[in-house]
Amino acid sequence: MAMDMAQAAPAPITLRLSTWGASKAPQVDSFVGPFIKQVEQASNGRIKIQNFPDGALVSEQNVPTAIQSKVVDISLTTLGSWASILPEAGVLNTVFFSPTGQGFEKAIGSGTKLFETLDTGMMGHGAKMLCALYNGPVVLVSRERLDSPASIRGKTIRVFDRLTAQIVQTLGGAPSTIGVADVYPALERGTVQGAIGGLEGAVGLKEYEVAKYVLATNGLFGLLITGYVMNLASFQALPSDLQKIILDAAYQVGKTANQAMVAAYASELEEMRKHHATVTVLKPKTPSYHAFKAALEPLARKEKSGFSPVLVKTVLDSLR
Repeated sequence: MAMDMAQAAPAPITLRLSTWGASKAPQVDSFVGPFIKQVEQASNGRIKIQNFPDGALVSEQNVPTAIQSKVVDISLTTLGSWASILPEAGVLNTVFFSPTGQGFEKAIGSGTKLFETLDTGMMGHGAKMLCALYNGPVVLVSRERLDSPASIRGKTIRVFDRLTAQIVQTLGGAPSTIGVADVYPALERGTVQGAIGGLEGAVGLKEYEVAKYVLATNGLFGLLITGYVMNLASFQALPSDLQKIILDAAYQVGKTANQAMVAAYASELEEMRKHHATVTVLKPKTPSYHAFKAALEPLARKEKSGFSPVLVKTVLDSLR
């Protein structure tokens, strides 16, 4: 009888989860293990998650296609990579969406109107939003002190996407699009006077060895936002109780991961200081903060005109 019951038990549902980048990065390390554990335990083994780390299955830039075509069921993604097909993602890659680390969950955490707006947009493209993660503001690493709009004028600055190129152009600089692997030698040779990128990458690539100044932009140059998304058909195929388990785990683990990511950003700034970099943080109510905000206001107005008034209002309301 026991054997018959065991044979009758349904096989677990297997979901493939993919990440890229360093496995020790907080958006991976603080999320994947705890998420898998919570889902498998809460489902009593009815869900089994296979983990494919380090870009083994899908690279960062191919996530939208891989999710839509069900190459993977769940994946880490850069929300900016959806911007070309999804205005709800594009609006987050602007100079006017700039929540602080502590205010990130309040602005776009699970259950907020902005998160629901993003989720609705994702579902229109075959994906389900599980959580949004705070990777922090971009930083400007430079060979000389660049801590005012005037100091950037005429300088060649490495950029990595359309937004950062527009920021440099608005400030009177010359944007240069070069790959991550080429940033260190470009700074060393003086091919570029500065480089905009993620703080985690700047530390990992030891850019402090060739550029001793860091401008922590505090959201004025936009944020790096990642998250986890799921193939919509895979999600909808689950019984409702298992759908809830997935969403609950994503919300709870995502919230913890965001706390770890805020802490990691602060420790990475300290790491730059330990290597004798001069770190300038653009703090609200300071002259330098207001100078950059005023200089970038024309770009903010232009960006707002490119989205629906309803979507812009949803973003601005999230920051209040």
